[in-house]
Amino acid sequence: MGTNHILIWKGAVIFCVLVLLAACSLFLNVSVKAIDETDSPIAGAIVESSDGQKATTGSDGMAELKFGSLGVHRITVLAQNRAPASLSVTMPLDKGKTMTARLGKQIEVSPRVSTGAVPTGFSMTAIYPMIFQSMFTAYGYNMELAPYQLGEWTEWNYRAGKGEGMLMRKAFLTRLNNNQEWWQVLLDLGKKEDRFTFEVLFSPERQSIRRMRQQTGEGQAAEVPVAEGWYSAPMRLTPESMEGAVIKKEVDVQVPAGKFKADLLEFAYMGADLKVRMWRVKNVPGGLVRVEIAHGSKSEWVTEMKAYGGGAKSLLGSF
Repeated sequence: MGTNHILIWKGAVIFCVLVLLAACSLFLNVSVKAIDETDSPIAGAIVESSDGQKATTGSDGMAELKFGSLGVHRITVLAQNRAPASLSVTMPLDKGKTMTARLGKQIEVSPRVSTGAVPTGFSMTAIYPMIFQSMFTAYGYNMELAPYQLGEWTEWNYRAGKGEGMLMRKAFLTRLNNNQEWWQVLLDLGKKEDRFTFEVLFSPERQSIRRMRQQTGEGQAAEVPVAEGWYSAPMRLTPESMEGAVIKKEVDVQVPAGKFKADLLEFAYMGADLKVRMWRVKNVPGGLVRVEIAHGSKSEWVTEMKAYGGGAKSLLGSF
């Protein structure tokens, strides 16, 4: 084969590859619809994918992403004053589909006025995503840098901006023979009637929620309906990513649970403006004692460990 023929052959191969890549980008598309707790569209939400794409939803709450490769891709949807949502798509199985991202209203803690068991301004549809976004994820990423052992629990003070805080507690109750896991989450707003207890059955590796039981105040525990796809598991950071995010080692950090030596990790989201900071500590359940989301120097969302321990048991007779 002559040199010219070889060059022509190589050129043809490169052309075919480019055509295939273009075809992937053209056909491996997915639409994302951002909606609020009333199912109304959210305009101006930021839709980011794990391969670096970024899009903004229009007035209909819709944005489109086009993927250049097969496989599983993670999508995070962010909007101001709302708890973020994360989901995954598999290409080519999900090509052409519209994926729904429900962004719950960010809880604003203000002087509490209760009407029944739920404080004014709260709805259960807003509380559910807020709880799981606060206790299990940080902008779509796993909030645990170390595993919980059976029976271990942590309590957290949570506050948005300079508002009054609330107390949350999470505990790893048990692992079943099929590797499903029961976890417990408590939300305490200061009064007996403003205390919510949830016990949740996760699939193996907490990829989805299979059951949930709830108790409000001192009322009767009851089953909560759980639909397929209601919960999206957070993305797990690679060890290299976590180590690359360490900006300081062995820093002193004071939280209600005590004073610790911590590694300070910092990640940037939505450009350089939004920062997620994590204080990593060994020998505590989950490996974290503080998480902060900040715009520049202003803290928008802070979670600090109040206490931790072992021996957690079911309070709702879930298993």
